Amino acid sequence: MAVNSPYLEVMGLTKRIGHRVLFEDISFTVNEREHIGLIAKNGTGKSTLLSILAGKEGDDGGRMVLRGGLKVGYLEQTPTIGDPADEQWMEALRHSNEDLGTFKLRYRQYLTQMKISEEEALRPASQLSGGQVKRIALARVLAGEPDLLILDEPTNHLDLEMIEWLEQLLRRTTMALLMVTHDRYFLDRICQTIIEMDNQRLYTYRGNYAYYLEKRQERIDNMNANIARANNLYRTELEWMRSTPSARSSKARYRIESFYELEKQAKQRV
Repeated sequence: MAVNSPYLEVMGLTKRIGHRVLFEDISFTVNEREHIGLIAKNGTGKSTLLSILAGKEGDDGGRMVLRGGLKVGYLEQTPTIGDPADEQWMEALRHSNEDLGTFKLRYRQYLTQMKISEEEALRPASQLSGGQVKRIALARVLAGEPDLLILDEPTNHLDLEMIEWLEQLLRRTTMALLMVTHDRYFLDRICQTIIEMDNQRLYTYRGNYAYYLEKRQERIDNMNANIARANNLYRTELEWMRSTPSARSSKARYRIESFYELEKQAKQRV
């Protein structure tokens, strides 16, 4: 199996909430063993995108192709846990060929590593702290041994010891990873690819978070330079339109048409 073979292909995906477009016609690929960090401003649809990819929420257009037989694990930003005997166990085993006993054994091992006792894991969520709920939910996801792991703010409610434990696990895992996190150090240490969602578009950077910061600034500087050049050209043409009406004969029609196109673009930049 090729190292860079695709696990998940997203093509032209669109999502709206009412009249608001969160993202439109976005495309990207998650390859085998690839660790991707997804970055965007708050409220721009990061969690919604992860939920769609995990099959928990619908989209408004586009296609997603998941390699056949692939197991996907999903940790929500604010996970919910029910009784360990309920259907959540079966959800975790949905794409697995192993029996429930093997899964539970692995689950208990993860609980131990995350310093959660079996007694704590059996309590109702209302009697647990946010950190305990997060660790229990994470143990369930990891125990399913997914091929593709989708994580939404995995370090929220975790203390430093648990964050370091999770970092070490993810750095050495062979799972493909798609992650949203505000922990920039965590992101920098784990992800080799950064996808930025900005103005409903995606920009991909093949490097860690430090590389992303450098290349993003280059992209912004280039964009600002292009905008400045376009604005200067528009001002020049506007002056020509206002000061030389006699020159605007049929011979200069192409320039007049070009000016109106520049004017349209200038209004879009405002």
